[in-house]
Amino acid sequence: MVNFNLRRSFMLLGASAVLASAGAAGTYRDVTGQYMTNPAFFPGWQGALTDVNNGVGEVYNGAFNLYQVLPDMPAGEYTLKADAFYRCGNNDISAETMKDGANHYAFLYLGNTEVAVKGLFDGRVAAPNDVWAAADAFAAGEYENTVTINHEGGDLVLGIKNLGCYSEEWCCFDNFRLTRGGEDLTSLIKNAQFEEGFNLSKDAAENPWNMINSNNEAKTPDVNKGGGAYRKTNASPYNFGQQVDLPAGTYRFSALTFLRYGGAGDYNGKIITCKGQWGFNEVDPSPKQWFDQDLYNDDNTNANAYLYMAMGEMKPTNMIWDDEFGGEMSMATDKRVRLKGCWEICNGDYANMPENETRGTADGVEIVPAYETRNVVPNWCDSGMERESAAAFVSEPEKWRQYVEFTLTAPAKVWVGLAKDANAPSQYWNPFADFKLEQLADDSFVEGIAADENAEEVYYNLNGVRVANPSNGIFIVKKGNKVSKQVIR
Repeated sequence: MVNFNLRRSFMLLGASAVLASAGAAGTYRDVTGQYMTNPAFFPGWQGALTDVNNGVGEVYNGAFNLYQVLPDMPAGEYTLKADAFYRCGNNDISAETMKDGANHYAFLYLGNTEVAVKGLFDGRVAAPNDVWAAADAFAAGEYENTVTINHEGGDLVLGIKNLGCYSEEWCCFDNFRLTRGGEDLTSLIKNAQFEEGFNLSKDAAENPWNMINSNNEAKTPDVNKGGGAYRKTNASPYNFGQQVDLPAGTYRFSALTFLRYGGAGDYNGKIITCKGQWGFNEVDPSPKQWFDQDLYNDDNTNANAYLYMAMGEMKPTNMIWDDEFGGEMSMATDKRVRLKGCWEICNGDYANMPENETRGTADGVEIVPAYETRNVVPNWCDSGMERESAAAFVSEPEKWRQYVEFTLTAPAKVWVGLAKDANAPSQYWNPFADFKLEQLADDSFVEGIAADENAEEVYYNLNGVRVANPSNGIFIVKKGNKVSKQVIR
């Protein structure tokens, strides 16, 4: 077995005839819509939402961001219109607290310009209370929202988002329309009227996302746990992967995500399971112990979740390197990046990290008043809610975005995805949103990689020791920026 530290070093170098080391500095361009299909598990849109019904998109009980990127749009004045309303809390709370523009946390946006989405009770005494009533109101011309910008040319982003408010908040939207001058450009917006909803089919022939896990079973993401974030928690293994056909270039595949290593807890690390029982766990470390004792190990495929890129024709169903028993990830060609934990990202500051249950204090459960504090989980809920994770992803996306980077020196088909091989540690939590594929805007340096063909070949055995004259065995060969595995007899 290859030494763990040396294996990580080799992986940073990259490998294969079309793969080179990545991580070059520069500006990345969002190319998700050009190469990925259904990046948010339904057609056209990026980000996350919780449901599509009766031709209406909706997010219930949490923050979200939903958008599209239109590439290479010419300069000019653009106007985006959409039918949408927002409710901050339940109907009674919204009718009382959303007067005179207060508590309007949802926005329609075009480029860097945004306008507040109309409130559910703006101009009305009675209001829709389900997506069917919302569709009727939209068809009658109510709740129209408009934003206009002068675009300088280039990629143009449009979308709708909610920064988050109180429990039971609700946002519905439909019928996006885009014009430039007098020209109707709505056809450039995919699924603009939400004619198509989620595709969570477990049949690989019907779904661009392959969802076969390490147990050779199909598992889908949880999408209706409140807020604009998908998730898995204390569940079966999962592997959401999609094959994309890419030209040569440097890329990064990413998501807004984190992994909590174990169950929810309090400020002192006392554990509460996702079913609500409090108590100390003598078997599994708490998330706080994982952080305090630095128990993270990139090669612990039992405990970790990963973002990955794989070059095989078939999607790897597990994240184990191929030099280990049953491994399907090629050490010579593939890459995986361990998802950092929320305790790592927040440097141990429990008060500022998301939770999926009510927060615990040293004396017990701290019930947060439902309509006094924004973006909190106010009550216990079986396996938890995504209110806090969804709001964190919208408010601080770069804090929570994690990447796997790679460079292709020739066109290739690659698998990109998110995977976890085992239901461990007990009560783990993995929320995620906004799968994104980006390409380095200036890929001119890729042409220089050809010079590696003239580089000296350096050989290492599987223990990472350099070998001067390799013979009769399997060796790792480094040539310039390329790494491969060879059998020499």
